[in-house]
This record gives sequence, C-alpha cells and structure tokens, in this order.
Amino acid sequence: MLFPRLTSVRGQLVLWYLVVLAVVLLALGIFQTITLGGYLRTAMADSMRSASGAELAVLGPCFISSPADLKTDAQTLAGLLGSHDTAVKIVSRDGHVLADHGLGPPGATHALRLSDATIQQVIDTARPVVALGSANLPADVCSNSPQAVAARERFHRILHSQNHSGFQVGNRLLVAIPLGPPNKIVGFAILGNSLTSANNTLSQARLVFGLGAAIALLLSALIAVPLINRALRPLRRVANIAEEIAAGDLEKRANLPHVPDETGRLGKAFDLMVDRLQAALNEATASEERMRHFLADASHELRTPLTVLRGTSQVLLRHRPADPEQLRVGLRDIHEEAVRLSRLVDNLLTLTRLDEGQVLDPQPVQVRSFLDDFVDRYGGAWPERRVEIRSAELDGTTAYVDPEALRRVLTNLVENAARYSAPDGQIILQGSSSSTGLTLAVSDEGPGLAPQDAERIFERFYRANKSRSRRSGGTGLGLAIVAALVAQSGGELHLDTGPERGTTVAFTLPTHDSSAPDRPDSAPGAARERGGAERS
Repeated sequence: MLFPRLTSVRGQLVLWYLVVLAVVLLALGIFQTITLGGYLRTAMADSMRSASGAELAVLGPCFISSPADLKTDAQTLAGLLGSHDTAVKIVSRDGHVLADHGLGPPGATHALRLSDATIQQVIDTARPVVALGSANLPADVCSNSPQAVAARERFHRILHSQNHSGFQVGNRLLVAIPLGPPNKIVGFAILGNSLTSANNTLSQARLVFGLGAAIALLLSALIAVPLINRALRPLRRVANIAEEIAAGDLEKRANLPHVPDETGRLGKAFDLMVDRLQAALNEATASEERMRHFLADASHELRTPLTVLRGTSQVLLRHRPADPEQLRVGLRDIHEEAVRLSRLVDNLLTLTRLDEGQVLDPQPVQVRSFLDDFVDRYGGAWPERRVEIRSAELDGTTAYVDPEALRRVLTNLVENAARYSAPDGQIILQGSSSSTGLTLAVSDEGPGLAPQDAERIFERFYRANKSRSRRSGGTGLGLAIVAALVAQSGGELHLDTGPERGTTVAFTLPTHDSSAPDRPDSAPGAARERGGAERS
C-alpha cells in the first residue's frame, strides 16, 4: 500500500510532514510576494527618478529659480518629464497644481486625478530628503564654481540614494521630484505610473511559485512515504510481535538490530521486558506447581498420623481392652503419632514463616564454645551415636549469625546423620575459617546417597530411601528448613556424598556484620529455589 491510512502512525506522520511543509511554503510565498512587490515598486520609482533627473540635468540646475519661473515653464516641464506611460503634475511648494501631462496614447490621454490631501502626502515624502540634501549648501549654488558643482552633485546623490518605493494610490505609483535650485526648492513634479506591469509580473511569480509548491508537496509525499515506512518498519515489527505475544506465543521476540537510535533501544527494551515477564511467569508457574505439590505432600503427611490416631482411638473406644499392656501400647501409639504430628506442624509453620520473610537476629557467636555447648546440651538426644567436634582451628573464630537459627541447622543435620548412621556410628562436627567466611560441616558414616537422590535431597517431603516408613523416616522437612535458614543467614549449602561413603553437609556463614544478610525478602526465594526435604 503506497499511502498509509491516516489513522496509522505512518499516515499521521506523513500528514503532519506535509502540513508543516505547506505552511513553510506558504510563508515563503508570502515573503517572496512582499519582497518582490517592494522590489518592483522601488525599481519603478528609481526608473522614474532617473529619467526625470536626466531631463532636468539637460536644463541645468537653476533653470527654474523662482516660483514665477515655475509658473511660466510648468507646462513645458510637464511635457518634458511626461511620456505615454508616465503622467506628470507640476505643483507649487504648497501643493497647488500648475500643469498636467496626461497618461496614455496620443489623443486619449487622461490626467492624474489626485486629491489635495494625496498631493500633500506625496510631496511630504520628498521634503525630508530635500532638507537633508540642502544642508550646508553654498550661497552661489547655481554658479559654475567647483564648490557649487560639488554641492549640486552631493545634493543629487542624496536624492537618488533614498531607496524608497514611492507612494501608491490605487493602481498608480507616485514619485515627487523637487524643482528649483538645491538651496531653494520652488515646487515639485509628481510623476505617476501604472502598476499593471508590476502586478502582472507579481501574479506570474505567484503562479509559478504556487505550481512549484504543489509539485514540491507531491514529490515530498512520494519521497516521505517510503522513508517513513522504512523508519517505522521496526516499530511495526514490535507491534506485530506484541500482538503475537498477547495471543499467547511467549517465545516471540523483536530481535531488532542493535542500533543506537530510538527504535533499536525500543526493540532491546521490549525483548528484555518480555524475557523478564516470561521469567516471572515461569517462576510463578513453577511456584504454583511447587505449592500444589507441597499442599498435596503436606496433606498426605498429615493424613498418615491422623489416620493412626483415629484408628487407634477407635479401637480403644470400641473394644475397651482389659489388658493393661494392650491399653499402654495403644496410648503409646497415640502419643507417638501426636508427637510426630506436632513436629510436622511445627516444621510446616517454620517453613511458612521463612517463606514469608521471617527476619533473623544476627549476633556475634563464638563458634567453638557454641559447638561445645551444643554437644553438651543436645548430645543426649542421640545416645546411640558419638558426636565428635573437630574444630581446633576455630578457636577464637566469631560468626555473625542468629544463634537459634544456627542451633536449628545443627540439630536437623545431626538428627539426619544419626537417623542414617549405623549404631555406635560417629558423627563429626568440623569447620574451617577463611577470608570469605566460616564453613561448618556435619559428616556421618551412613550408606550415602545416589546421585539422583543427592540432587533432590533438599526438596520438601523428598525421601531418598523409599523403603523406609514415615514413622521411622521423619517428616521430610528437616533439610528444607536447613536450606532456608542457611540461605536467609547469607550462607550456602554444599553436599558431598556417594553410595557407601557417608554424607557430609557443609554450610558457610558470614564472619562480620557487613556480610550478614539484612534482606528478609531473599530467604523465601532462596528457600524455594533449594526446596528441601529430610532424608527418610
């Protein structure tokens, strides 16, 4: 389509371009008309002055030396200065008409019809020039002395140097010529000429300019349309891609050339925006999927102890066993399931608070004394395991961490190590310090993990050993809590494991205030990325 619709951006650009160009051409035409009209009137006035000056120069500067001479020779001067296309009125200093020479061919001449007011206005245009030229003239200006000749030449130069376009009345151009000696002007010759020729020239110029302007507008439109189409081609591509993306094709991109103009920047920003939107949508979809799985797993995990509780309580209520041992076993099962249910709910609430951005309280912690106190206080929870601390190089090392978060991390890691270690197995707490932070590790002598299990060990509700029951395998959330707490503490988790060679879980912690995380919004994302679950 050669010419775009006016409702499109291309059409509006072309329209506004042509409107601005038309306004510029119109202003240029008006300026040309005014300038050319003034030039033609000035040229005609100068021509009349030059012709009359030449005639008066033949008669001599003092041919008319008094008002009486002017009155006697008025008609002679009118005939001398007039012609078939130039009318002449000889008037006195006060504007009284003394003689006329008509305008037109012989036998059909007609005199200039001018009112007294018009005559006065015409001669008034010459009075300032006469006064300027008459200044400092010698008394014998009509003599042939060098001073008089120079004075007369200066007077005529001043008269002819005044480049004004005369006085226009209707279709006539009037010029006043002073008569008499330079120091004693006794009257004026009013020359009148028709402006028909000048007006015809001006009309012809307007016509030529108008045709040229119309051709220029047409050529500009023919040139502007493909240029604007080419310039807006990237914008059309972005619009088309945006429509396809809105229709559901999120893989589309503008892929405009990386040029430094506005369209290149627009294409780059558009692709970046779509990439971020797609990433956000993918993250939202993945988060929704994780939440769906989480709710399904949580419901499944909660249903198991609730089923046991309900079943055991129903048996006890229905059969009312008389055997105390049977009653004790039933109550014990109810208690164990209640404890397990309580632990599962507590873990779920902990993960929920971490996902919502629970703010930790980082404090300086002496690592070696903290580990010693941890083993002394909680070591009895794993009576069949030996918990050993190997952290001689941590003497004097200070970590900047929330003590309760660190205690929860160590408890969950040791609990998992104890659950999967052989009886009388050894659990080792060790660490190292460097300029980048503090590293603590919990190692066990268990069976280790296969690679496919190691990749998912921190996912919620994931259990590496499918053969274990939920009652013996924990809630499946311990390592998820570890991952979330370590991430919110500003650290990282590292897993070293393999079949039949045990498992080592290491995590890093900041050692000074500047590296401690103070961004609660970072924990949910990090926790969701790592997922997490306890091995079972």
